[in-house]
Amino acid sequence: MKRGQAALEFLTTYGWAFLVILIMIGALAYFGVLNPPSLLPSRCVFSPELACLEQEIIGDSGGDGILRFRVRNNVGSMASFEFNATEIATDTETTCVVGPNNGVNIRSGRIMNVNCTFTGNVFPIGDKIKFEVETNYTKVGGAYSTPVKGEIYAEAK
Repeated sequence: MKRGQAALEFLTTYGWAFLVILIMIGALAYFGVLNPPSLLPSRCVFSPELACLEQEIIGDSGGDGILRFRVRNNVGSMASFEFNATEIATDTETTCVVGPNNGVNIRSGRIMNVNCTFTGNVFPIGDKIKFEVETNYTKVGGAYSTPVKGEIYAEAK
């Protein structure tokens, strides 16, 4: 067998194998098997001052998207909290309401319910959405506000 013929057979054989691999990868991507966002777990992460307990994203609540999460005050003393959430994909920002009594001081170790309503912004149900949450808290009797940043990544329901 001549060297040219051996080289051509080598390239042809491995060329077909390479083509089959590309077709398989394309099929996996088409059917959503290789969709990285669907493989990532939901998460809710803040600094140690706030322990995130759970989160929920409501895709469409009468034309508004809603982000809800619960955090525990781990500051070590009573403090007042303010939350602002930004949805990363659209860069939409909203001010969040803390529990039923917005602006009331929260004792150390107590849990806060936080509701963020994105007016006129509906989240596609089934999509995973990422939010950056900025928090400022002031200890009771304190004069300065301390910033805390967090991140929430979950599926809209």
